[in-house]
Amino acid sequence: MTFRIIVPSVAALVVATGASALADPTITSVSVLATGAPVGGTQPDSVTTANGSVWIEYGNNASSTGAYGASTIVEYNTSGIIQQVHSIAGEVDGLKVDPVTGIVWALQNQDGNSTLSFINPATQETTGPLMYGPPYIYGPNSARGYDDIAFLGGKVYLSYTNPVNPTDPVLQILNNGNNPTGTLTTTSIVTAQQLDQPVPDTDSLKSTWFGDLVLTSEGDGPGSGNPAGEFSLISHPGTTKQTVTNVPVTNKKGVYVSDMDDVLFPDATAGTLYVANRTGDDVYAIHLTGLSPYVPIISLGSFNEVATVNPFTGVVEKPLLTGIAPAGLDFVPASSAVPEPSTWAMMLLGFAGLGFAGYRRVKEKAVAA
Repeated sequence: MTFRIIVPSVAALVVATGASALADPTITSVSVLATGAPVGGTQPDSVTTANGSVWIEYGNNASSTGAYGASTIVEYNTSGIIQQVHSIAGEVDGLKVDPVTGIVWALQNQDGNSTLSFINPATQETTGPLMYGPPYIYGPNSARGYDDIAFLGGKVYLSYTNPVNPTDPVLQILNNGNNPTGTLTTTSIVTAQQLDQPVPDTDSLKSTWFGDLVLTSEGDGPGSGNPAGEFSLISHPGTTKQTVTNVPVTNKKGVYVSDMDDVLFPDATAGTLYVANRTGDDVYAIHLTGLSPYVPIISLGSFNEVATVNPFTGVVEKPLLTGIAPAGLDFVPASSAVPEPSTWAMMLLGFAGLGFAGYRRVKEKAVAA
């Protein structure tokens, strides 16, 4: 079932939240946190943070089906000093710190022969890889894979790449939970057709401060066969209340983005945004104020920038870093900028009224789990 959302006025949202609905971020400083040269790393992609550390994955042109090469995983402190270095076979695209265990999860080979490895930050040990059970296929005919991971509400979610048919799954729950062992099994909760594209190129996955998942379709956009690069918000994932809201993204001239790598919603009004830059083999740290937790920050590959995007219209709002090939993002809030619980409650009230949708350009599909 597909239906339109009636969107209240911006003024109504401002009244509901007691704050400006749209962001007007100020960049207080931009610096290079790290480069790949000291560790022999190239093509940085995934970025994840925890406990004062910034973890970066360098893809090193390794095969995305595991045929050759290895990725380099580096832990830096916030001054860019190397803490530890790991090599994991194949291309690691999804990299996340589990908030429950503190273990770093590394998803290998997003386009086929996928496996899952782990890094223990305390012992600096790497374990795995674990393999997926049937119906997942290994060998020369393996043409799908797991690209990214998100942790939400005590569950583990995986983005599933390269669908061929509209009914192919693109988002799954890992049945093994936060401490997986043995063979990995999954449950599908979203299919390709629910993302408003015939066969979307699903990629990065993140959880949001308001309890949704946000999934990007990296390869979609002009010239791809799927005209609109978009991100999708999945509310109440895996339940009977699950909905999928698709937000196509354009520049101010109405051109759809392609190569949209990552999307996040900042959980504070100020903090540090970490951005991986593929072509420069480096990682930027951008200190920002004036953010809105309603307004997503997105890696816009075809526009060569990281920018905020208007949540009402899907139009790029304010560039934060330009002239790069942006990949993975992560955000660390400034402790003084995190709203009190009562403020979050007001924001959530406004979000509920908004339905988080962009006029007639955004569709929401109700999905039975």
